[in-house]
Amino acid sequence: MSASCAPLHDGDGTVAGAVLVLRDLTLQRALEATGRRAERLAGLGSVALGLAHEIKNPLGGIKGAAQLLRGAIDDPELVRCTDIIIREVERLDGLVEHLRELTVPPRLELEPVNIHRVLNDVLALQRQAPAWGETTLRVEFDPSLPAVSGDRAQLTQVFLNLVKNALEALGGRGEIRVSTRIETRYHVRRGRGRGQFLLVVVEDTGPGVPPDDVAQLFSPFFSTKASGSGLGLALCHRIVTEHGGTIAHEPRPGGEPAGE
Repeated sequence: MSASCAPLHDGDGTVAGAVLVLRDLTLQRALEATGRRAERLAGLGSVALGLAHEIKNPLGGIKGAAQLLRGAIDDPELVRCTDIIIREVERLDGLVEHLRELTVPPRLELEPVNIHRVLNDVLALQRQAPAWGETTLRVEFDPSLPAVSGDRAQLTQVFLNLVKNALEALGGRGEIRVSTRIETRYHVRRGRGRGQFLLVVVEDTGPGVPPDDVAQLFSPFFSTKASGSGLGLALCHRIVTEHGGTIAHEPRPGGEPAGE
């Protein structure tokens, strides 16, 4: 919050009172943080692209050599070792591709998008996954929400990542809540009119994120999961930023929202 105060004078100049103005700076601070993250990613971009090019070439050679070696041996233990090499090379290659996606701004194909259809598709897909287990789903959609201008594929990637994170936090037991509404606290100036924010909240009843880790959640290569690449939430942040929005983590008693 910011506060400013000024005296209120009557007709003869006597101080008759005071005017106190309070401003909610929550959105402003969120937008500033989003801008700082975008600047860091931009600085990382040129270095990352160079590294991706230099890494992919030797990875292709390593994979090709391992495949040739695998076809020339019969020892099951050695075959298993070559399979490990090939699998890990493919994993590294995938990480390099994610890095390229992170540093190159997407070309958004904007069109009117029904956000509820996107969310329903994502939830229907995840409910078929083995990780769903005994997870309970609670959906609270505002049926009056208008279509939004967005890239359907990119937005699907964001919500898919958030729901997957929530599932991994629950381990097959607990509740996921997905809700939508119009954000009434803030408006966006658009020409002579005002636009509004559409808010999507993904929550889970998992253990939450340690307070010391919250500030790094959307940073590249930071992950609280042992097998995580640390690029999922960074990609979500970039996509949401390109759409002119913000994404944030807000802890709550007994659980955490995966993002909004």
